[in-house]
Amino acid sequence: MAGDAQQVPLDEAALLISTELQPGLDLIEWLAALDLLAGDCPTPTADGVARHLFETEHFAGNRTAYYDWRNSCLDRVIATRTGIPISLSVLMIEVARRVGVKMVGIGMPAHFLVRVEADDDAFYDPFDGGARLDRAGARSRFEDATRNQVPWDEAFLDPTPNRDIVIRMLNNLKSVFAGRSDLVRLGLVMGLRATIPELAEAEDAEIAAASAIFN
Repeated sequence: MAGDAQQVPLDEAALLISTELQPGLDLIEWLAALDLLAGDCPTPTADGVARHLFETEHFAGNRTAYYDWRNSCLDRVIATRTGIPISLSVLMIEVARRVGVKMVGIGMPAHFLVRVEADDDAFYDPFDGGARLDRAGARSRFEDATRNQVPWDEAFLDPTPNRDIVIRMLNNLKSVFAGRSDLVRLGLVMGLRATIPELAEAEDAEIAAASAIFN
């Protein structure tokens, strides 16, 4: 996590979060599950990956238990076929990468999309069945998510480096566990945040306080 932001292996980093929160989880098993999903994809294109994941494999947004922390665990997303925008986006990016399609995360405020790396007008919304969007459609998703309360900025559609995607996943988990006073899992998440240089510096006292539960 201290290296180049885009070179962080997104699949491994996401699954390492899962292993921290679920002791005994086999990282290799779930990397292999991603390989199997990719191997079963009949059409190695962005549209083909979207059809495979969201029509054939029935991945979908978890609208009934959106704030369940398991939605941020990539293994649980694969097992249950449900997740939140960012975890479903990680899934799509990593399956696409395995079939030779380069996709990037688009970390807009309040929502998360995926875009074809070489086409700045080809977006997908994994939380909404992999719906294909152009730039206008992506902006419309942002305005719906924020109820037009946040001014639009074209920079919201810039690619999000892998490292920042992992940080955002940890932000979500921190918020969930703090809100539920789940001190053990909050301490685990803060321990992960301590491995990221700028978070370790900015949150030094908070990390120490959260980690005290293990002393």
